[in-house]
Amino acid sequence: MKEIRNLQLSEFQKEIINKLDDEYCYKISLQEQDKDTAINIIDNDGNFLLKILSGDDEVSIKERIKYAEKNIENLNGYLKKRIK
Repeated sequence: MKEIRNLQLSEFQKEIINKLDDEYCYKISLQEQDKDTAINIIDNDGNFLLKILSGDDEVSIKERIKYAEKNIENLNGYLKKRIK
């Protein structure tokens, strides 16, 4: 928690970190190009799941998840066609 207090995180980012359970981890990084603090959510196997920027909120995260789900659907459809 000390690490969180010393960084410029949005309230939404702090809330997400506090709600993570044992299945997920996070890594905080500073985006040099736009001076933004990002939180990368990863699972315990080290797989990247989601990036949360300081300007994000619940609505923007839900939109990003919908977009990712649509991309997965498209990729699965493409792979099914290629395998046949």
